[in-house]
Amino acid sequence: MESNYSPTAEGILDAVTRIFAEKGYDGVRVTELAQAAQVNKATLYYQIGDKETLYHRVLERLLKRAADEVAEAVAAAGSCEEKVRCFIGILARNAGNLRFTAPIMLREVASGGSNLPDAALLQMSRLLGVLGEALDEGVAAGELRQVNSFLVHMMIVGTLILYSANEPIRRRVVKLNPSLAQEDLFMSSAELAEQMADLVLSGIRI
Repeated sequence: MESNYSPTAEGILDAVTRIFAEKGYDGVRVTELAQAAQVNKATLYYQIGDKETLYHRVLERLLKRAADEVAEAVAAAGSCEEKVRCFIGILARNAGNLRFTAPIMLREVASGGSNLPDAALLQMSRLLGVLGEALDEGVAAGELRQVNSFLVHMMIVGTLILYSANEPIRRRVVKLNPSLAQEDLFMSSAELAEQMADLVLSGIRI
């Protein structure tokens, strides 16, 4: 390690996010996190805190970034359908971040959220609130059916997380069966967002 290396808290979080995504909270040791961030354990504790604090900061940061971008963009959109499309589009465009979020969140779902901090749950509730307001607006305007906003939220977020997480599996499937239409299994973020929005809106329009 170079003596003049001075990591920032953000740099440390970037590094440990990859390790948490790969191994999960229970599968990683503080020593591994420090090595990934190119610091010693004392610096890790000084800059951010213990393993639990690091994990909580990682989750809150990942979800807050998405919630901030979604809230700002949806507020500027026009009709309720445009807001729903905007919501889906931003999350789909953030598919790069989902490569870290997906495995972490899937582990948390499997464990009943045993390591999910309240701060991360608050960011999740912000996303749910933004979508719920857009759906309520559509109902009030007579354009959308009354639906359970949480189920719609889960359809969108769950699909995107699973789509991101299973890319290695899709690549193996195509390798074993080259006759499959790759355009169905590998879409750009724009194509993914458009098709998801079409499917969701077709099910809730009046």
